[in-house]
Amino acid sequence: MEDIKNILGKYCEVYGFCSFEEIKEHLIDCRAKSRIPQNAKTVITILFPYYLGEEAYENLNVSRYAAVRDYHDVSSEYLLRISDALKEKYPENEFVFFADNSPIPEVYAAAKSGVGMKGKNGLLINEKYGSWIFIGEIVTDLYIPCENSEVRECPDCGKCKEACPTGVLKEEKFDPDKCLSHITQKKGEIPEEYKTMMKNLGCAWGCDECQKACPYNINAEKTTLEEFIMSANPEISDDTGIEGRAFAWRGEKVIKRNLKVVSDEF
Repeated sequence: MEDIKNILGKYCEVYGFCSFEEIKEHLIDCRAKSRIPQNAKTVITILFPYYLGEEAYENLNVSRYAAVRDYHDVSSEYLLRISDALKEKYPENEFVFFADNSPIPEVYAAAKSGVGMKGKNGLLINEKYGSWIFIGEIVTDLYIPCENSEVRECPDCGKCKEACPTGVLKEEKFDPDKCLSHITQKKGEIPEEYKTMMKNLGCAWGCDECQKACPYNINAEKTTLEEFIMSANPEISDDTGIEGRAFAWRGEKVIKRNLKVVSDEF
């Protein structure tokens, strides 16, 4: 166990373990599911904080997670290094990592691993970094002792619900098609009511309103990951290249459409 902690500690600050048995009934049915090792025993969850501090977000016009280098790339690089180091130490075992496109229900697994609690907006809230975090997982057939914490829920102060521009967080069942962050990522025409919300917030990709309102984010600590610090670009324009950005997967047309909405050119 100490060997595993020493390896993880070289690459990341916040991590936890939960039994694969505890989450296997909650797996997400996706293509990556076939990559899960046979006889999987343990899920290692790793957090990647990305908060840069308020001073870094002057003239911000995209969600904070999109102001830094694409988290898929950064987290995958770290997860690959960790997996390789673990494989070198335990050559008889498999270590398969997942970042975002994962069959592992990451918030649930992270909460079971004891590294945070589930917010009413569905995000994981870590004690130190708030919800300004990305989550990665490594699934292994190596047995690692773990406590399998109970999934904790936030106290439900209601501030995220009040801050939600569309009001979807107040509804009994969350509908992603009514979430402004989701709407900004869809192709096609944006309904006028949502255009108005985007203009008012000045945000051309995503939406941070529920997170900004969360009390656990008020004193969140800044990231120490150089990949995020050095790549920060809070203000996106038509001339900003999309390569290596979180919105690149959707293509250039969508982000440019959104920039026109925010700049009131529609």
